[in-house]
Amino acid sequence: MTVQNKETYLENMNEEYKKKYYPEGSVFKAHKKAMKGVNAGLGLFFMGVFLAGSIAGLVWSVNRTLEIVRDKEENMLGMGIGISVFFLLLAAVFGAAIFFMTKDIRKTVDEWIRVAAKAGGLGEQEIREFDKQAMEPDSLILNHLGKLKSFTTGQKRGILTRDYICLYGGNMPRVLKLSRLTQAYINDNTYYVKVGKTRKQAHYLTINLMTEDKKTAWAETSREAARALQEELESRCPGIDTAGGSVLPG
Repeated sequence: MTVQNKETYLENMNEEYKKKYYPEGSVFKAHKKAMKGVNAGLGLFFMGVFLAGSIAGLVWSVNRTLEIVRDKEENMLGMGIGISVFFLLLAAVFGAAIFFMTKDIRKTVDEWIRVAAKAGGLGEQEIREFDKQAMEPDSLILNHLGKLKSFTTGQKRGILTRDYICLYGGNMPRVLKLSRLTQAYINDNTYYVKVGKTRKQAHYLTINLMTEDKKTAWAETSREAARALQEELESRCPGIDTAGGSVLPG
């Protein structure tokens, strides 16, 4: 299947786009700012509320368990301990989530570059070179999904430069070097949603990349956008395996 209107999915980098999404001329400066933005603040707020509720529940359950011990209500002791352990685990989970969220918010641009370098099997200087190439007019903006679905799923648009590709799987920029790419597959992923009293299967597609040293990057995508990217990568990366554009099970 040859994709028509490829420019819909592969758009040249332009000044308007850079001013809107990369006002400081850097992918990683924009990422750092996003990690400290409104969504991060809301996430911390709600996690804090859940943590406070868990601690309150833990205090109540411990006090109730002590009352059971004092009143020698041995038949209720197991339940009291079980409830206390439940609230303790909740407090630990939400506490850990706040710790890691706060840690990410405090990361500097250099630290995010180091994270990307490690994830992509690249040197820090290579990531900085990608960051420089990304702002140049010959770079391509990868429109994986339409505007509405991108908004509802949180899927950010990727960037294809002369030597690198960046996909945002899980909201984290994953940078791979084109010369190392060996695979670019379209995968059909399934999950289940509860509808009334039944669970129904739902699907979404991803474009999944892999390098010769097994480093990966992925993004949610439409079939047409994925094929447009595969065709572009086939022209730049001789020998890359795309499974002929087939949709493979996730």
